[in-house]
Amino acid sequence: MCPGDGQPDTYTLRLFPISAGLHRSVSAGSRNHGRYSRYGPSPGERRTMASKAQIQTVKADFLDPSLYDDAGLSGVPRLSRGTILAALSRAFDLAEGRRPGHAQRVAYIGVFLASELGLEAQRVEDVFFGCLLHDIGMAASSQPPKMDGSRGSRIISGRSGAADVLSQVPPGGWTQVVAAIAQHCDLGSKIVRKMGFGEPVARAVASHHDCWDGSGRPGAQPGDRAPIVARIVALSDRVESMIDAEGSPLLVRRRGPALVKEMGGSEIDPELAGKMAEIAERDDFWLGFYDNDLPAALMSLNYGGMMNRDELFDFLGVMSDVVDGRNGREQGRGRRVAELARRVALTCDMTERRADLVRVAALLQDVGTLGVPAHFLSKPDILSVDEMASVQLHPVYARDILSEIPGLGAAAWWVGCHHERIDGKGYPGMLEGAEVPAEAQIIGMSEAFDALTSDRPYRRAMSQADAVEVMRGLAGTRFDPYLLARFESVAYPFEA
Repeated sequence: MCPGDGQPDTYTLRLFPISAGLHRSVSAGSRNHGRYSRYGPSPGERRTMASKAQIQTVKADFLDPSLYDDAGLSGVPRLSRGTILAALSRAFDLAEGRRPGHAQRVAYIGVFLASELGLEAQRVEDVFFGCLLHDIGMAASSQPPKMDGSRGSRIISGRSGAADVLSQVPPGGWTQVVAAIAQHCDLGSKIVRKMGFGEPVARAVASHHDCWDGSGRPGAQPGDRAPIVARIVALSDRVESMIDAEGSPLLVRRRGPALVKEMGGSEIDPELAGKMAEIAERDDFWLGFYDNDLPAALMSLNYGGMMNRDELFDFLGVMSDVVDGRNGREQGRGRRVAELARRVALTCDMTERRADLVRVAALLQDVGTLGVPAHFLSKPDILSVDEMASVQLHPVYARDILSEIPGLGAAAWWVGCHHERIDGKGYPGMLEGAEVPAEAQIIGMSEAFDALTSDRPYRRAMSQADAVEVMRGLAGTRFDPYLLARFESVAYPFEA
């Protein structure tokens, strides 16, 4: 029997943000500084599980029982679309190189303005999702534009029209950036539709770079033809970018209202600009904007309604497809890994509910790769030391993002450990033996099997039989032999 279900909790799950010490340990390969185990349980808090594998598992003691349909804290919580996207939007920021929380702050501005305008509840929700998802097309792009921080980024952020910036550089110098504006808007609107959101949200994402005067995105229409949701999303994105560019909270508090008014009539709806300028005069707006609890406040709105089991897996499957597409991999790869991991968990005598939580973790295991330059992941040659250090941070990014979602604390821990090895040579924390959760190993095995049986830039796909043989050679070093035997009973032959 695999550890986990029916066993008492072994220790309190602890989640910590990225630290300079951990970054140094990954970059330098040191085993003595910044190890994950510094932040996890001490040896005295651990005990060996009664199983052949002697693999440690964890449960988070801070999960909210009210989110579950029945007793026990080992299954998938009931979550809303708004809660999940408010957290995952941080991954979109990573992909675009924006300051963390950009999409969340855009959503705060949009919801504040929409509420002040007295829009009906559904339109406020549409604004919320349009703001969170406005740059998902950039996150999903496998070939993001190359741009510097002064000119190209001004186009993408919406702070300047394409024509204004292009007039300052040689002809054709920013062709790629201008094309990226249209590409990520169109791609983003398609993803939004796949997620099940309505046309108001899709249109807002498609047109958030359109300016009121008809400039901005190539083929843009004058703003007076856009619905109110699209106009609010466009304004919110520009206002957040303006605030971020100003830097100092005191300076932007003083200059903000005037700067917003200046954008009216050219970049944004002049009437909305006037209303936003009034809001920018209010202390309650700025206190909320700079509140450290803003992410939790947005998640607590529960916009989009609570999802049932099937709806949740479909929704997370679309997110997994976004990550696959951005990493240049076949869409559906993440779904295959997740289904395989769920089946393996069941062979380890885990309950259906716990196996479902493993599936959730597997669907989101690579969301942290959005923080890694895409060309590192598709590079056909050996990665440099610095490139490898960047890649090895992706489990940390994913762990920190998922840990913000209520009820996914344990899943976040498993995702953070899914590249660890039982011989202590994995990453990012160099955990050893019983320090590596069984669920994390199951996810790691499932990912490795799918990688071996898929084409990569540096090699052709293996047969399932050859892949299993390769993995057998890693028993006792990368993988626990007992868990690997259970894995083989499901994985070969495997049909998703």
